[in-house]
Parts: sequence; C-alpha cells; structure tokens
Amino acid sequence: MDKIEDFRDRLERRIRTTVHYMDVMGEGSAERIVRLIEQLSKIGRDEVEIRLGSPDVGLPITSLALYTPPPPKAPPERTRFKVPKQDPYLRAYVEATTEFDRMVRVSDQRLLEFARRQMQGRDAVSSAEIEIESIPDLFAYRALPNLAAVGRSVRLGEFTIRLDEGRTANDWIDVTAFRIERTRTTADAA
Repeated sequence: MDKIEDFRDRLERRIRTTVHYMDVMGEGSAERIVRLIEQLSKIGRDEVEIRLGSPDVGLPITSLALYTPPPPKAPPERTRFKVPKQDPYLRAYVEATTEFDRMVRVSDQRLLEFARRQMQGRDAVSSAEIEIESIPDLFAYRALPNLAAVGRSVRLGEFTIRLDEGRTANDWIDVTAFRIERTRTTADAA
C-alpha cells in the first residue's frame, strides 16, 4: 500500500508540474486579455458594443484545485486469530445426516438379516407377503429386486432372490415382483 501511495503522489506531482509549465509556456489568460484589448483598440468606438455586466468567470485552475492524496493510513493493528466456535446447529445437522445415512445404507449383511426375518422357517416368500415395519426395512425391500435385476436371480447367503413377472405394491412402495427362496444345498438333501 505504501508503494502505491508513493507512486500516486509522484504521478500527481508530475501532473501538477506539467499543468503549471503549460500555463507559463503557452498562451495564458493574461496574454489573451492583452491581445483582446489590442484588437478592440483598433476598432472604432461606435462599432463596439460594451456590456456593463461582468463576464462569466470560471474558477481559476491552480495546483490547489488538484486532488491531494489522503494522509497515509496507519498499519492494521496486530491481532491473534481466534478459531470460531462450532455452531451447535451445524453439529446437530451433521449428526442427523450421518445417522440418516447409516439408516438408509443397504449392505449385504442388512439384506441378509432382512431376508432371515422375513423367511422365519419358510422355504419361500413372495414380495407381496413381505411386511415392511421400518425405514431400514423399506430400503432393504427396495434393494432386493435391484440386486437380482441383472441375471433375474442372485444368491444372497443361504437365499436366492428371483424376479417374478409383474409388480408388487404395498402401502410403502411399488417395485418389481420378486420372491426369496431358501437355497437347497447338498447337505440339506442328505
């Protein structure tokens, strides 16, 4: 900032000096008035109309009319940086969104637990028979047909998820129809 102020001062001094010397070296207002009086004296008195009012005179332009820079500013006062306090509302928001993410995140383990709860000793259950009791159940229920979408069936632990024709709708959601079947192993057959 000091360098900028110094440069501005030098520039204004140069302009002031240039304006001063232009007036001195060129034809100033005094020379023009003298020339005007000389030309008027050559004309006859009857031909000249003289107004009695004073001519419109503008303010003189001098170095005093030029911009003067403000005094240099004091450097900013040194202060120690203070770490702002954490907003309690932001903290609550982050905790709530983290908890929501945990609730809606669907993992293979969650899907397997959901399937085990729904099967409870049965060998097969269709999507129309499944009851949704909570938000995590809803996300698991919604993920099951998407899991089997590529090959029309997929293995999930001891179960196989198979897609059926049509759709299943309940109070919560409308999805592609599917069924969960207990997978038979060679140990089960023996």
